[in-house]
Amino acid sequence: MVSILRGGLLGLVAALLVPGCAGTQANKPIVAAAASGSAVDAIGPPELVPTPRHDRRDQPGIRAPAKALVIGKPKDAACGKISTAPPDTAEHDLLAGRLKISVAKNLREVGDAATAEEETRVVIDGGTIAMAVMAKETFQLDPDLYEAVGVGTLDVEAPKLLKATFADAEGLEMTPVDLGGLRAYAARPKQPLAPPGKDTALVLALLVAQPDGTLETISFHVRDVKGEHVRNATGGALVGCTRVAERMAATIAKGTRELEREPGTRKLGDFEVRVPRDYVTAGSRIYKLRPISLYAGSITVSTVDDPEKLAPKDADASVDGKLLGDDVKWRGKNHPKGGGWLFATSGKTAVLIKANRQNDVLEEMRGVAETLHLAQRKPTP
Repeated sequence: MVSILRGGLLGLVAALLVPGCAGTQANKPIVAAAASGSAVDAIGPPELVPTPRHDRRDQPGIRAPAKALVIGKPKDAACGKISTAPPDTAEHDLLAGRLKISVAKNLREVGDAATAEEETRVVIDGGTIAMAVMAKETFQLDPDLYEAVGVGTLDVEAPKLLKATFADAEGLEMTPVDLGGLRAYAARPKQPLAPPGKDTALVLALLVAQPDGTLETISFHVRDVKGEHVRNATGGALVGCTRVAERMAATIAKGTRELEREPGTRKLGDFEVRVPRDYVTAGSRIYKLRPISLYAGSITVSTVDDPEKLAPKDADASVDGKLLGDDVKWRGKNHPKGGGWLFATSGKTAVLIKANRQNDVLEEMRGVAETLHLAQRKPTP
């Protein structure tokens, strides 16, 4: 007899492989409460994986002293015609107001598939060289402020995240730094160089910890506009661009926008969804905040003519459930090391749930997805 933990997808996979365990048990909902509309309406979906607050930031031995971000003399900061002089710069919001930075007035924003809440990209023209500044919301939390079993301090985990995020950059030197009261970690390439065959090079990357424990990355990259100065750079030819990036980064400060993290109803395009604490919406996605290295994953809601085209192809189990009030079949797969994905459609709406590390998070996210409903439109006056 196979025991199915909380009716989870992992148990379903096991049940499908054992004779005599098929039938109603194999269709048991992953989150039992999600199947009850009245329960969801009354209290919202269950929080199966909470993240308790535990502030250790000021305890001895938790954080090494911060060092200077800006290195060298002003004359060492040279990167094409890019200027960091106050008359040539202006304050600019990052991540829709989560952070702010002073950068050259001639910047231009470049779009991508991500929303302004998820990512900011700006480019500063400097003649033969351009510098790109990229800010990203990690949707992860400071382990010095939130309990995280098996996770080190931020001093330990920040370098790991920066090395993994910027894996193409070799010889990164990691340093804790202070950005106007914000704890941050600087990753500087010893010799900033473009990867073979490329014309773009990382010159500086930062992980920034907000007072509320949320984390963002900001990175600075240079690329060729005319000629092949970056592509053909050797040794310390681009270090002057790192010095320029440091001076820009030193102006980073906390912005005015806070993440909405309380439990309740969130707007998601034409839809609304009920979430437990520490869920954040951005565009068509819903993220669960978890401590660094325990990135939970996300829920993506798409409305397209043929939603089945968005379905991953390697499902090996399914459960019955609800989506937009319809009875649906959630198809999915568990990863051997934890987590997995679930997918379902209703009409022209598709929902894809990805949980990176924990099966309980996958169950919790499905409970959230099953509260999805069309937002009521206000009558036109």
